[in-house]
Amino acid sequence: MSDDKWKDGHEWHLEFTYAPHFPYPFPIVPLGTRDKHDAVGHLSDDGQVHVLNSGIVEKLVRAGLRMQARRGL
Repeated sequence: MSDDKWKDGHEWHLEFTYAPHFPYPFPIVPLGTRDKHDAVGHLSDDGQVHVLNSGIVEKLVRAGLRMQARRGL
């Protein structure tokens, strides 16, 4: 059995509040209009963006870690 708890069916899911004037590095589309793993953010009716594409999630996490390091967090 693997020690990797994220292997075998688990997926990344990033969720955040949509800010219309923020320059997102990927398109934001209404929820349900594209496949859930497409390289887009899915905007739900409650104003939350859901990102399920692992490539986007990885890029955002890496960018966030660099940004926090620059701010001295």
